[in-house]
Amino acid sequence: MENLAFYLPFLIPAVVAQFGERQRWARYTTYALLVAINVGLLGIVGLALLNEFARSFAPHLLEPMAVRVDWLAVAAICLLTSLLAFLPLLSPVRRWLAGRLPIDPDSMVHMTALAFVVYQIGLTLAQMVLIGDLENLVDAGLTLSIWDVLLSGLPLALFALVGVGLFIRRDLRSTLDRLGLQISTWQHLVVAAVLILALLALNYGLNLLWESVDPEGYDLVERVTESLFGGLTTVAGAVVLGLSAGISEEMLFRGAVQPRLGILLTTVLFAVGHLQYGLTLAMLQVFIIGLVLGWVRQRSNTTTCILIHTGYNALIVLLGLWLP
Repeated sequence: MENLAFYLPFLIPAVVAQFGERQRWARYTTYALLVAINVGLLGIVGLALLNEFARSFAPHLLEPMAVRVDWLAVAAICLLTSLLAFLPLLSPVRRWLAGRLPIDPDSMVHMTALAFVVYQIGLTLAQMVLIGDLENLVDAGLTLSIWDVLLSGLPLALFALVGVGLFIRRDLRSTLDRLGLQISTWQHLVVAAVLILALLALNYGLNLLWESVDPEGYDLVERVTESLFGGLTTVAGAVVLGLSAGISEEMLFRGAVQPRLGILLTTVLFAVGHLQYGLTLAMLQVFIIGLVLGWVRQRSNTTTCILIHTGYNALIVLLGLWLP
């Protein structure tokens, strides 16, 4: 439920923007809500600066923290995020972007989506600064349960459905078509099986290379993975992790976002969503997987992407369980 509470301020303008395609009041309200979020980010900047001031001049006012947070970096990231998020609200900026992306500069939905791109990148970076380096992530002892995984995927699926206008601009059938959720043919199933094996081979090869050239970095990311997902190393955990991430992430990134923002930007957003791995070969692998899934989406449908993503994630866990 905490995930839903965090995403609620962003879900509201996503819903209102759907009405803004046809109703004037909703257009003004969409602008107002996005401006409110941007101003809220400036409020976070102020709080971060106050924390930095307290740490520097009155450290006794702060409770001892296990992780030393760089509040100046948090403030800088939130300030930049707020300022950049104002740009999609400007019609000339949207018209310039429309010459490079398949978006409608007059669409409230597309304007909101562009602002959300800025929010995702900026707030993810701020969150990673708050967490600190990967060692801090290991020391934090965060372990995901099956319930955590299910709840983390729900907001992504909701954003996908709301973002394409389910029951507002589209009925269920047209929503499924817009998201690319069609029945896969047997050819698609063959492609999915081949690509799952290819991605598993890529994972194995990159891990061997990484372990040989940077054993310490490889071991650190392995410990992060074990800390976060160690509670899911069961058959049930593998199935839930595969289905939750496969369905929710593919619905949002390949289903809803890619047709408007293209493969490259969508893949960047997909990779940013996996920053728990840091700037490592694991992140490069996520980026490559995102490109492959984007290519599959262009040539088939999102359903096939879901099959690939689900199968890959589940088999990674199961192979680790069966082949320790």
